[in-house]
Amino acid sequence: MRSPLILLAFLALSLASETPARAAEFDHSGWDRVLKQYVHEDGRVDYAAIQENPAELNAYVVAVAARSPASHPGDFSTREAQLAYWINAYNALVFHSVVEAWPVKSVRDIGTLPYSFFWRKKFTAGGRKYTLNGIEDILRKQLAEPRIHFVLVCAAKSCPILERQAFTADNVEELLEKNTRAFINDPRNLKIDAAANRVTVARIFTFYDGDFKAFVRARVPGSTGHPTLAYIRIYASDANRHALDALKNPKVNDFEYDWGINAASAPSASDARYKGGLP
Repeated sequence: MRSPLILLAFLALSLASETPARAAEFDHSGWDRVLKQYVHEDGRVDYAAIQENPAELNAYVVAVAARSPASHPGDFSTREAQLAYWINAYNALVFHSVVEAWPVKSVRDIGTLPYSFFWRKKFTAGGRKYTLNGIEDILRKQLAEPRIHFVLVCAAKSCPILERQAFTADNVEELLEKNTRAFINDPRNLKIDAAANRVTVARIFTFYDGDFKAFVRARVPGSTGHPTLAYIRIYASDANRHALDALKNPKVNDFEYDWGINAASAPSASDARYKGGLP
């Protein structure tokens, strides 16, 4: 007769063999350390310092190249995990490319044609090739998340302020909300002129107006008026919301977009070549 201890051990081994292995969580800690060390509180980046010590950034880019939600879907089972991965991947790949090209006045100068950095240069994620626009489209279209426009940072001065921490499945919702509210209520991105019955908004709302219109149609039933303002109103401060509500069919303009590099000590990019529109 087998002893009780042997039977218990046999049962434990049987249960263990039948329990599927838990998917390995993607490790964003290396990217988190890079952000904390080289990004200033105002979102400006010390690219020169990273160029002198790129090992940790390089290691994270290698990790992104090896695994993604497309190549290992079981490792990214939640929408939050997928959002965090693609947001971090986009920002890290931009970061890495600027470091490689440094010193540079604008990401528009990386590549053979203006803006080709976004739609022609190929990056590896999970063993597959993507452009930056392709990664953005995963977030915009497959994951249908308009708030990514307030956390994807293309290294331009008019981009959102770069987070000094990595996105994770646990914090992505909180950070998307925080960054959306901060961006929309920044006076550089929203100006309400009651006397002129005019609202000036960040040009990102013009670049991707379809994303915001789709959200408003789906989530704000019965909304009337300008859809961009309807979206902004969701995240506006009390003061800005009251100011918007006081207007009647206001004219909506956008601020000029500054493509100058978002560096701690960047070459000047104030001339007209670095002002403009959508890549």
